[in-house]
Amino acid sequence: MDWWLTDSEGIVALWLLIFALCNVLRGVYCWFRDRDERREVELLLAFKPHPVRASFLLGGMTEAAETAICMLVADGAVKVSSTGELRPTHRGRKQADHALRALAEALRATPSGTTTRLHEISTEARFAAFRHHVEHRSPAIRSTASGKSQSLMLATSLLTTFGMGVHAGGALAPTAFFPGTHRMSWLYVCMAALLLQWAAACLWPSEKRRRWKALDTVCQDRTESARAALPDATRQAIAHTRRAPQPTRPHTRGHSGDGGGAAIDVDSCGSSGSSDSSCGGCGGCGGE
Repeated sequence: MDWWLTDSEGIVALWLLIFALCNVLRGVYCWFRDRDERREVELLLAFKPHPVRASFLLGGMTEAAETAICMLVADGAVKVSSTGELRPTHRGRKQADHALRALAEALRATPSGTTTRLHEISTEARFAAFRHHVEHRSPAIRSTASGKSQSLMLATSLLTTFGMGVHAGGALAPTAFFPGTHRMSWLYVCMAALLLQWAAACLWPSEKRRRWKALDTVCQDRTESARAALPDATRQAIAHTRRAPQPTRPHTRGHSGDGGGAAIDVDSCGSSGSSDSSCGGCGGCGGE
């Protein structure tokens, strides 16, 4: 026991062992914590998720909405313009999937002459039923790793390194591995130990790393197979409206120093965001 408490190399070994035990305990905790999620993933891999749910697991509600629209367009229940506007039709069969049926009904309830864009499905209240079915019928699993594990281990490496230095100072131990040097050389030993522990802590997955790579592959295949029924041009038109258009800020006319006239509002004259946009009388393009 004295070797662990008073010997220089023993002190280093003790605190590195403490750090290793912290990693093991965290690993055991994560293994027990994720048991139910692993079962869910195994079931999904065995029975394959519905394309809409697969898209939701892969990228969230926007991906699920895009896949659902592609399936409704392929079925004939929805038509899409070249600029991505969605309009319901009176064709198409009754959807067996609850989410698809809720989306088709919400689109048919759209007032005549009004179009829908993809980004509205993820935000507007009239599509709440679709979002409810997608979320509640999808398994409750985290698609990315918990960032706490890596953060906790990085913090642990700092604490164990600090504890090593305090322990060595209190025990008046000579510098580990270099007993003939000044005791201030312990600083370099602690720095080396910190780098070693820091590298080990970085092996823990960060919060942005995908957890279930096999499931991601299956979800990607299900998503692509559902969208592949449409031509590329149609898919691009749908994807074009994934985000809401940014409002254009009005440009004020300014007088330049050369007296060449007022500046032209290029955004309002050259805008092509909608089919019925016009120059608005900016005076610089002649209405062409």
